[in-house]
Amino acid sequence: MNSPIKRHEALKNLSREHHDGLIFALRLQKGVTKKAECQVMEAYAAWFWKHHLIPHFEMEEKHLFPRLNEEHELVKEAKQQHRDLKSLFEIQSKDYEDFKAIYELLQKHIRLEERELFNLIQEKLTENQLAEYQNIHNSQQACEVWPDSFWK
Repeated sequence: MNSPIKRHEALKNLSREHHDGLIFALRLQKGVTKKAECQVMEAYAAWFWKHHLIPHFEMEEKHLFPRLNEEHELVKEAKQQHRDLKSLFEIQSKDYEDFKAIYELLQKHIRLEERELFNLIQEKLTENQLAEYQNIHNSQQACEVWPDSFWK
């Protein structure tokens, strides 16, 4: 069994946001399984994208990834997944296959960052670099409650 990864304090808010992202993905997965109304799922997805994923991706791309190395394979892969997710969220009138593609890629992306990229960042960045990042991202985005629980 894998022991839990010890996350540096500077990255804990991003990790908590990743947890919210996994909950979002699970809700979409349940919605697809239950054949929830696509318009209802679309409203939730659009809200989550705008209020959570866009600011989260911008925080990583503007303030964290450049501290490592923009040309590192894991950074390039994470940024490509950000672009691929953006393309999926921009699809108009999504169907169940689109929602499935979103939740599968988001889960894969969070696993990449949590299991590989963040470990590398913790290993390569100095305490000063991590502290500088922590000063920029010093609080977790709050994840509000979505009123229409289509996943239940």
